[in-house]
Amino acid sequence: MEKLSFFLILDAISAVKGEVVEMQPFSTGRGRHWWSGVFGIMCLLVLSGCLPKSVPLATLPLDQPKAADLNLKGIDWYHKGKWEEALELFQAALEVNPDFVEAHFNAALALHQIDRHAEATLHFQRAGELAPQNQAIVNSILYRNHLGLSSTLERHLSGGYRYQH
Repeated sequence: MEKLSFFLILDAISAVKGEVVEMQPFSTGRGRHWWSGVFGIMCLLVLSGCLPKSVPLATLPLDQPKAADLNLKGIDWYHKGKWEEALELFQAALEVNPDFVEAHFNAALALHQIDRHAEATLHFQRAGELAPQNQAIVNSILYRNHLGLSSTLERHLSGGYRYQH
Protein backbone atom coordinates (compact mmCIF):
# COMPACT_ATOMS: atom_id res chain seq x y z
CA MET A 1 0.00 0.00 0.00
CA GLU A 2 2.84 2.41 0.81
CA LYS A 3 4.41 1.71 -2.58
CA LEU A 4 1.12 2.37 -4.38
CA SER A 5 0.54 5.63 -2.43
CA PHE A 6 4.07 6.76 -3.21
CA PHE A 7 3.45 6.15 -6.90
CA LEU A 8 0.17 8.09 -6.78
CA ILE A 9 2.01 11.08 -5.38
CA LEU A 10 4.72 10.72 -8.03
CA ASP A 11 2.02 10.62 -10.70
CA ALA A 12 0.39 13.73 -9.28
CA ILE A 13 3.70 15.57 -9.36
CA SER A 14 4.38 14.30 -12.89
CA ALA A 15 0.96 15.43 -14.06
CA VAL A 16 1.47 18.89 -12.57
CA LYS A 17 4.91 19.19 -14.21
CA GLY A 18 3.40 18.13 -17.53
CA GLU A 19 5.46 14.97 -17.79
CA VAL A 20 4.09 11.99 -19.68
CA VAL A 21 2.74 9.19 -17.52
CA GLU A 22 2.91 5.71 -19.05
CA MET A 23 -0.62 4.31 -19.41
CA GLN A 24 -1.04 0.62 -18.67
CA PRO A 25 -4.41 -0.47 -17.28
CA PHE A 26 -4.54 -2.15 -13.87
CA SER A 27 -0.81 -1.96 -13.29
CA THR A 28 0.69 -1.33 -9.85
CA GLY A 29 4.29 -1.06 -11.04
CA ARG A 30 5.94 1.94 -12.69
CA GLY A 31 3.33 2.01 -15.48
CA ARG A 32 0.24 3.30 -13.71
CA HIS A 33 -3.26 4.26 -14.81
CA TRP A 34 -3.48 7.60 -16.57
CA TRP A 35 -6.02 8.72 -13.96
CA SER A 36 -3.80 7.99 -11.00
CA GLY A 37 -2.22 11.45 -11.35
CA VAL A 38 -5.63 13.06 -11.14
CA PHE A 39 -6.55 10.85 -8.19
CA GLY A 40 -3.28 11.75 -6.47
CA ILE A 41 -3.92 15.47 -6.94
CA MET A 42 -7.45 15.10 -5.55
CA CYS A 43 -6.09 13.26 -2.51
CA LEU A 44 -3.56 16.01 -1.91
CA LEU A 45 -6.28 18.68 -2.23
CA VAL A 46 -8.57 16.88 0.21
CA LEU A 47 -5.79 16.31 2.74
CA SER A 48 -4.52 19.88 2.49
CA GLY A 49 -7.97 21.44 2.79
CA CYS A 50 -7.79 23.09 -0.63
CA LEU A 51 -11.29 22.18 -1.72
CA PRO A 52 -13.78 25.04 -2.04
CA LYS A 53 -15.08 26.45 1.21
CA SER A 54 -18.28 28.34 1.96
CA VAL A 55 -17.55 32.05 2.30
CA PRO A 56 -19.85 34.98 3.07
CA LEU A 57 -21.46 36.70 0.09
CA ALA A 58 -21.56 40.44 -0.60
CA THR A 59 -23.90 42.42 -2.83
CA LEU A 60 -23.85 45.82 -4.49
CA PRO A 61 -25.73 48.49 -2.50
CA LEU A 62 -28.31 49.26 -5.20
CA ASP A 63 -31.77 48.92 -3.64
CA GLN A 64 -30.98 48.73 0.05
CA PRO A 65 -27.66 50.49 0.74
CA LYS A 66 -28.09 50.30 4.53
CA ALA A 67 -28.68 46.53 4.42
CA ALA A 68 -25.73 46.05 2.04
CA ASP A 69 -23.49 48.11 4.36
CA LEU A 70 -24.52 46.07 7.41
CA ASN A 71 -23.86 42.88 5.44
CA LEU A 72 -20.36 44.07 4.46
CA LYS A 73 -19.55 44.96 8.06
CA GLY A 74 -20.77 41.50 9.10
CA ILE A 75 -18.47 39.92 6.50
CA ASP A 76 -15.52 41.82 7.99
CA TRP A 77 -16.32 40.46 11.46
CA TYR A 78 -16.87 36.97 10.04
CA HIS A 79 -13.41 36.93 8.46
CA LYS A 80 -11.93 38.03 11.80
CA GLY A 81 -13.51 34.99 13.46
CA LYS A 82 -15.99 37.15 15.42
CA TRP A 83 -19.06 35.14 14.45
CA GLU A 84 -21.43 36.49 17.12
CA GLU A 85 -20.70 40.08 16.05
CA ALA A 86 -21.05 39.10 12.40
CA LEU A 87 -24.38 37.40 13.12
CA GLU A 88 -25.72 40.54 14.80
CA LEU A 89 -24.89 42.58 11.70
CA PHE A 90 -26.39 40.01 9.31
CA GLN A 91 -29.56 39.98 11.42
CA ALA A 92 -29.63 43.80 11.40
CA ALA A 93 -29.39 43.67 7.59
CA LEU A 94 -32.33 41.25 7.56
CA GLU A 95 -34.37 43.68 9.70
CA VAL A 96 -33.85 46.31 6.99
CA ASN A 97 -34.56 43.85 4.17
CA PRO A 98 -36.12 40.51 5.22
CA ASP A 99 -35.60 39.04 1.73
CA PHE A 100 -31.87 39.85 1.54
CA VAL A 101 -30.56 36.55 0.15
CA GLU A 102 -26.89 37.11 0.94
CA ALA A 103 -27.65 38.14 4.54
CA HIS A 104 -29.66 34.93 5.05
CA PHE A 105 -26.79 32.86 3.66
CA ASN A 106 -24.21 34.76 5.71
CA ALA A 107 -26.28 34.47 8.88
CA ALA A 108 -26.46 30.72 8.27
CA LEU A 109 -22.66 30.56 7.95
CA ALA A 110 -22.19 32.49 11.20
CA LEU A 111 -24.77 30.33 13.00
CA HIS A 112 -22.99 27.23 11.74
CA GLN A 113 -19.70 28.51 13.18
CA ILE A 114 -21.23 28.93 16.63
CA ASP A 115 -22.91 25.49 16.52
CA ARG A 116 -26.48 26.77 16.21
CA HIS A 117 -27.20 24.36 13.38
CA ALA A 118 -31.01 24.26 13.55
CA GLU A 119 -31.14 28.03 13.07
CA ALA A 120 -28.47 27.86 10.37
CA THR A 121 -30.59 25.34 8.47
CA LEU A 122 -33.57 27.75 8.50
CA HIS A 123 -31.46 30.56 7.04
CA PHE A 124 -29.94 28.23 4.44
CA GLN A 125 -33.47 27.13 3.46
CA ARG A 126 -34.63 30.74 3.11
CA ALA A 127 -31.60 31.70 1.02
CA GLY A 128 -32.25 28.73 -1.26
CA GLU A 129 -35.94 29.65 -1.59
CA LEU A 130 -35.14 33.26 -2.47
CA ALA A 131 -32.36 32.46 -4.95
CA PRO A 132 -32.57 28.86 -6.20
CA GLN A 133 -30.37 29.71 -9.21
CA ASN A 134 -27.55 31.29 -7.15
CA GLN A 135 -24.72 28.80 -7.69
CA ALA A 136 -22.59 30.20 -4.85
CA ILE A 137 -25.39 29.29 -2.46
CA VAL A 138 -26.75 26.01 -3.83
CA ASN A 139 -23.27 24.57 -4.43
CA SER A 140 -22.01 25.52 -0.96
CA ILE A 141 -21.02 22.38 0.93
CA LEU A 142 -22.48 23.75 4.18
CA TYR A 143 -25.77 24.59 2.46
CA ARG A 144 -25.88 21.10 0.94
CA ASN A 145 -25.00 19.42 4.26
CA HIS A 146 -27.53 21.35 6.32
CA LEU A 147 -30.33 20.65 3.86
CA GLY A 148 -29.40 16.97 3.47
CA LEU A 149 -28.46 17.36 -0.20
CA SER A 150 -24.81 16.33 0.00
CA SER A 151 -23.45 12.93 -0.88
CA THR A 152 -22.00 10.58 1.71
CA LEU A 153 -18.49 11.44 0.47
CA GLU A 154 -19.13 15.19 0.79
CA ARG A 155 -20.41 14.73 4.35
CA HIS A 156 -17.38 12.66 5.32
CA LEU A 157 -14.91 15.14 3.81
CA SER A 158 -16.55 18.15 5.42
CA GLY A 159 -17.55 16.66 8.78
CA GLY A 160 -21.22 17.24 7.94
CA TYR A 161 -22.51 14.34 10.02
CA ARG A 162 -21.91 16.12 13.29
CA TYR A 163 -24.67 18.70 12.81
CA GLN A 164 -27.42 16.87 10.99
CA HIS A 165 -30.63 16.51 12.97
